[in-house]
Amino acid sequence: MAKTCEMCGKHPQSGRSVSHAHNVNKRIFLPNLRTIKTDRGGRDTKMKVCMKCLKAMAKQ
Repeated sequence: MAKTCEMCGKHPQSGRSVSHAHNVNKRIFLPNLRTIKTDRGGRDTKMKVCMKCLKAMAKQ
């Protein structure tokens, strides 16, 4: 749960990197997480949020 967005649930996904010569290697795609301070229920708490959710929060 350490590398998961607490708002949308985005988490690491596995895939393959493919070179121009079509050499294939396994790799992991990690979400772009940032730790933010938020006010939840009258308390200041820290949340790990992906940048897509952070941008959506900034628009509100």
